[in-house]
Amino acid sequence: MMQYLGKRSAAGILLALCAQFISGCATKTALVQIAGDVVASSSSYECRQTPVDGLPTTGDGAYGCHFQLLDAETKGILGNTPYSLDIYAPAKTKDAERLPLATLKGVTDAHGRSGFIRAPFPIHPEDVRFVRMFGTGPYGRSPRLVRATDGLGSAGINYYVKGCGYDHKGLTDEQGFSALFLAETECKLEGAFYSCRDGKCATN
Repeated sequence: MMQYLGKRSAAGILLALCAQFISGCATKTALVQIAGDVVASSSSYECRQTPVDGLPTTGDGAYGCHFQLLDAETKGILGNTPYSLDIYAPAKTKDAERLPLATLKGVTDAHGRSGFIRAPFPIHPEDVRFVRMFGTGPYGRSPRLVRATDGLGSAGINYYVKGCGYDHKGLTDEQGFSALFLAETECKLEGAFYSCRDGKCATN
């Protein structure tokens, strides 16, 4: 069971579930021109180092990025979509709890672009959570699947969540995250990661 946490800590607590039999993967494709000077790629975690006019800015530091939100399954651009963007300070130890240094919640523009987020260190994909956001409220959870071998996220793995008004299936993104599910009141959210082969899925 996954329980929603209080407002103060919900954004920073990541559910890390290990699966020894799963290996994550990520692919890169050629850049695609979509409109004017807007260029799309296959990754939601590609740092774009200039702000987008009219979109919000948060955080402090000499480094900054905006990102483009893509659907984890189709790689299609998620324009005009609620999102949550977090930057985490690099972990000092492997098992150290990581809390967000800066957080930005908003709605992507028509090209799927986020606001601009700054940090006092270079921003790498493993220091970012950039996910689609469902619902509203101060309580939230974005389950993450990590590999037992190295602690990195497992991409493209099926998941489902139920409870708190949700019944949702999807795929983990490049960093192993599901979407972020919010609620107005404290409640419990059931979730699981599972594999599918030859059209058959093991959900337990």
